[in-house]
Amino acid sequence: MSKRLVVAAIDFGTTYSGYAYSFLDEFKRDPLKIYANNDWNDGSGMISPKAPTVVLFDQRGTFHSFGYDAETKYNELAGTDDHDGWKYFRRFKMELYKKTIRKNTKINDAQDNAKAAIDVFASAIGFLKDHLLDRLHKRDFGFRDTDIDWVLTVPAIWDDAAKQFMTMAAGKAGIPEDQLFLAYEPEAAAIYCKESFTTIAREQKKSAELIPFKTGDQFMVIDCGGGTVDITAHEVLKDGTLKSLSSPSGGPWGGTVVDKHFQIFIENIVEKDIYKQFSKECATDKLDLDRMIELKKRSMKPANEKVNLKFPNELFTFYEEKKKKKVEDTLPIGPYKGKVTKKRDRIIVESSIMLDMFNESKNQTLAHVEGLLRKWELRGVKKLLLVGGFAESHVLQEAFRSKFGSAYEVMVPQQPDLAIVKGAVIYGHQPHSICSRKSPYTYGISTSIRFDPMKHAPMHKSIGGRGEEKCEDIFKPFVKRGESLEQGHKTPEQSFTAPNPGDHQVTVEIYRSDKDIPPIYVTECTKVGDLVLKLTNVDPNEKALIVVQMSFGGTEVSVEAKESGRRGQKVSARFDWLK
Repeated sequence: MSKRLVVAAIDFGTTYSGYAYSFLDEFKRDPLKIYANNDWNDGSGMISPKAPTVVLFDQRGTFHSFGYDAETKYNELAGTDDHDGWKYFRRFKMELYKKTIRKNTKINDAQDNAKAAIDVFASAIGFLKDHLLDRLHKRDFGFRDTDIDWVLTVPAIWDDAAKQFMTMAAGKAGIPEDQLFLAYEPEAAAIYCKESFTTIAREQKKSAELIPFKTGDQFMVIDCGGGTVDITAHEVLKDGTLKSLSSPSGGPWGGTVVDKHFQIFIENIVEKDIYKQFSKECATDKLDLDRMIELKKRSMKPANEKVNLKFPNELFTFYEEKKKKKVEDTLPIGPYKGKVTKKRDRIIVESSIMLDMFNESKNQTLAHVEGLLRKWELRGVKKLLLVGGFAESHVLQEAFRSKFGSAYEVMVPQQPDLAIVKGAVIYGHQPHSICSRKSPYTYGISTSIRFDPMKHAPMHKSIGGRGEEKCEDIFKPFVKRGESLEQGHKTPEQSFTAPNPGDHQVTVEIYRSDKDIPPIYVTECTKVGDLVLKLTNVDPNEKALIVVQMSFGGTEVSVEAKESGRRGQKVSARFDWLK
């Protein structure tokens, strides 16, 4: 258990972000005594437990604001055409999923202005960190910053480079590395749901056999966020901890996919170029439209016959000025003939049109979950937990119940959008809540062995210093994809010889593969990095013996190489995935 007095978690989402925290003494009595900031205000009186993941920089490139404040300020600037030179970033988290990330990666804002991604992410994390600290200090709890452990949530399907990038951004935001944990979003939700559903059942005095998440129970977590759908599966062990049943999986099928289809719908009504001009020139109206879409996306129900959408009048005015006709005159002959009508500033839509907007995200997610449930290692799963902001969608919930309800229990916590951040707080207090994970990759090193013409490709053949035939580039796995790894797992030590007698240093090349069957050669793998070991016990007539071991601590991989013998040198490293 964490010994620091406070655990604070930041849920950094694609569309919305928030934080929560709890105190060690209260956690010991009640793990669900968790405080979230429910005071984010959009300016119109709507209070939210999360703020939009939006960052604004001024004309000097200095951080100006985050969340609703950033939205409001930028729209004020755009409304008076004073926004040139300001940089406005939204929904930028997906950049870490879509592209190969580097330390100097740049991302573009709403006006295609580029800025270093690390500065954008660090500014967002830093604002949330400072907002939380200010909240604690104002209440005069008497804590120092060093009394806090921080937890930053990341998708489980992110690669190692993206996770390292978030650690680096947190460091730049002022969170010391020795006070930081990364938590996988669906794992955090699993921890929270197990705790909360069990507590509710006990408070209702249900019999032991009816209490959910008993020892041996297996369940799947489907984290439906704004950008990605992130899936893990777990089993409850006797001590209450969770072990992973399969490697994390998922894809870019989150709620923003619905937004994309909503935009296509609007463009089909008023035409693409007009909508683009409206978005550029009427930023405040565009913001109101985006918020309306977000509300409809969550409140839309499959049983709705018609949906009433309030569009900004300025959008229709744009259309009428450009086309010299009214929108209502074109709807009867357009692509939505008989299904879409206009009354004043409202568009009345048949529910079938609205439901179609969910199909891509919904169908991709359902198909992926269905495929996972066919796997042998998940045959014992009986519960499906829907969490994340998009899990609030009635359409998505009903789709899961319709598809899987006869064979599985589909469960949704009361506040699915807060399950991750609250679970991350619990994880910060008890990092061993997840006792083991399945490795998403096969990790190993490059080595050479005696060349066998019956097994090895000629292109990998080489001649050693003593004339022996060797096969280079052999991939020697230490851990295989799907292998169960306990927290702090260390692989057995494996011994290798230096390439040549008298070598004064050896370079250990580390690789990984996402294939279920490990490749024979490292040329079919992804290189992770090099570990350089300087040798001291050099014999000009002998090849030095090298011992290599890998360690897996939480979400991080490290490797150690040492020279055999009591006085042999040792070197270890955590991989730099961001070269």
